[in-house]
Amino acid sequence: MALRAEWISTPERFGELRAEWGALLPADPHPFDSHDWYEAWWTAFGGKGELAVCTVWDGAELAGALPLRVEGRRVKGLANGHSGMFRPLARGEDAMEALAAAAFSRPGREVDLQLLPSADPTLPLLEAAARKASMRPFAEAGFVSPLVDTSGDLEAWRKQSHSSWKKRLARYRRKMEREHDAELEIVAAPDRLDRRLEEGFRIERSGWKGEAGTAILSAPETELFYREIARRFDDRGELRLSRIALDGEAVAFSFCIQAGGSLYSLKVGYDERWRKLVPGLVMQLSIIERCFELGLGAYELLGETSEWKQKVATGSRPHTNLRAFPRGPAGTIRYGYRSRLRPQLKRIYRRLRSPGR
Repeated sequence: MALRAEWISTPERFGELRAEWGALLPADPHPFDSHDWYEAWWTAFGGKGELAVCTVWDGAELAGALPLRVEGRRVKGLANGHSGMFRPLARGEDAMEALAAAAFSRPGREVDLQLLPSADPTLPLLEAAARKASMRPFAEAGFVSPLVDTSGDLEAWRKQSHSSWKKRLARYRRKMEREHDAELEIVAAPDRLDRRLEEGFRIERSGWKGEAGTAILSAPETELFYREIARRFDDRGELRLSRIALDGEAVAFSFCIQAGGSLYSLKVGYDERWRKLVPGLVMQLSIIERCFELGLGAYELLGETSEWKQKVATGSRPHTNLRAFPRGPAGTIRYGYRSRLRPQLKRIYRRLRSPGR
């Protein structure tokens, strides 16, 4: 029987896929593949577009899915800056090829897929499907997310690069425990979930994230998203929170998901009034040590790289952003800007900002 495509446009119909969704997951599943993740994402961020989940079916059996939305003349993935990664899901190669073909089948629509893992085998299939649909695909490098391989020996990791910096963090931790009533809860399944979230969200907003408007509590939809994720993944037994409290006052917070043998860091924050004791970095050191103790394969730091992430990371996960432009004047102009003009402007900007200029 030939595979057939179906575009799902209502949350109710999308919810009906929950029971079959797990059969689509690849051998290396992560939380961002899950039906729970996408339902929470749409609940929080879906107000700006129309739901358009592309699916393929083998008879009555779900064979593939790519969660998308339509915004104006663009088809976009259900992903944004709060997503760790994004990719299509299918039971086999035939289903994946049919899914990719269906995703580019809407005439006149620009397709924008962000956060595709660069090493994922679905990326060339998506590019090929775009060309077959007479579109112009353009793949550009996205950000690179650091990770810590925690499958080996903890002492070996401690002795790797920046070993003196790691030792200094351990000294700060001992100073906390010596001079304060220090309480460390690291990679723990939360009790009193609502209380822990209120406490953690307040800490995360207290510093520069609150001033910059990027904290969880800075926007109602962002707060809704993280509460939905917390509730759903707590029900799954995969939510993990970390905190440091000094003299009864919480000073650092981490929001993670433990799944598939790895720990994924979604949000972190610390109270900047305690910056002299660097509680945020002490908490990160403790989380990494706990990942080794638990026998987890990796601590995925997610997001863009930073100085502290580089000091603890042993590897990275690069991402690719794929855009496909329809034929015609508007698509040609946008393709030319994205593939030629924009990279030149970025190079000029970097030169102007380089030291010595």
